[in-house]
Amino acid sequence: MRSDLAERWLTPDGQRRRERLIASGFQGPWREVLKGFPGADALGPHVGDLRGIDLAQEELPGAEFVHVRLDGARLDDCGLNEARLDFTTLSGASLTWARMERASLMACVAMATCWDDASLEGAVLTASNLVHGSFRRARLQGARLTAATLMKADLRCADLRGAELSFCDMEEACVAGVRTDWPRTYGRAGLGNADVSYYRDHGGYPSFMDAILLDPGMRALRWLDRKEILMHVEAAVEMSPAVDAEILALLLDPDFEAAVRLRLEAPDELRYEAASSLMWALGLDQSKNVWGRSGVSICQRWMANLRKNMAASIQQRWRRAEVSVYSA
Repeated sequence: MRSDLAERWLTPDGQRRRERLIASGFQGPWREVLKGFPGADALGPHVGDLRGIDLAQEELPGAEFVHVRLDGARLDDCGLNEARLDFTTLSGASLTWARMERASLMACVAMATCWDDASLEGAVLTASNLVHGSFRRARLQGARLTAATLMKADLRCADLRGAELSFCDMEEACVAGVRTDWPRTYGRAGLGNADVSYYRDHGGYPSFMDAILLDPGMRALRWLDRKEILMHVEAAVEMSPAVDAEILALLLDPDFEAAVRLRLEAPDELRYEAASSLMWALGLDQSKNVWGRSGVSICQRWMANLRKNMAASIQQRWRRAEVSVYSA
């Protein structure tokens, strides 16, 4: 979205128009307020031009947004219960924590829109284009998503219990940790479904099963060479009722260090890379170890993949921490 479409709302004229629109509750002939507003006339009299508007935290129950352009708008924590947004464009908009129970969004276009933590219980999104949308932790109980397109959407930890998903396109969508009424199957699992059930129920790390079962199966967590794996791990951390206990069950056991040291006493029985990687993990002096270089490179590659696939905001925090350490 062009920056000038958002900046026009910051002018004195834009602020006055915005206040009048909010006072109307976006009901009745509110489009009259937009006459003469920069950019609005180009869309025609029947399309409401609200591109780039900031309506965060406003209470607008039952608002009439049919055939409205809300590209790039801020609707975070906005009260839109039973609002009508049919045939509306919401691409690039932010609706985090929005309250949209029983709202109607039929055939809307909302590409790369953020719905994280939004409440959409009973909402109707039939035939909507939701490609690349982010629905993390969104509450979609009883929502109607018939024939909606959720291709490459992020649905991690979303609640889809009771939702209607017939003919819904969810190709390449991330559904790690999603809550549904039906039992999960693991078509891409390296293990049979019987083994998956066993490890899920008895392995001590049920929240991490989606991450573990990505290609290449049980080794998926070893390399962290794809963003998809990290997304699944992040979802597992969010959904876990006892994340510390699950991680310990997944990666460690009380005798871990003793067992590693015992194995290192007979390194000939291990591959060079395995022996040196264990030494690296334990922080042992490798100055006289002939396997050190290969093992360290494996661990460094793992850390490099972690950095490469981590979210940009987290990478920035890491860089700031490194700068503070070096400057000290």
